[in-house]
Amino acid sequence: MARKDAASKLTLKVITGVGSDGKTIYKNRTISGLAPNLADADALTVGRGFAGLQKHGLSHVMRTDSAVLED
Repeated sequence: MARKDAASKLTLKVITGVGSDGKTIYKNRTISGLAPNLADADALTVGRGFAGLQKHGLSHVMRTDSAVLED
């Protein structure tokens, strides 16, 4: 089996405020075009770096990998 067209992206979940009900409001920021062979620790460092450019606080970083599988 072979992997083809592999791609990765990061999603930063940022805290944008607090609602009238007292619950935290979150928004997602997506960074695509991440090298799929990048180590998870390095991807986290990249995500935190981008989060530092945001005016909102970071909740967490999510990584999504995708690829086409062929025989």
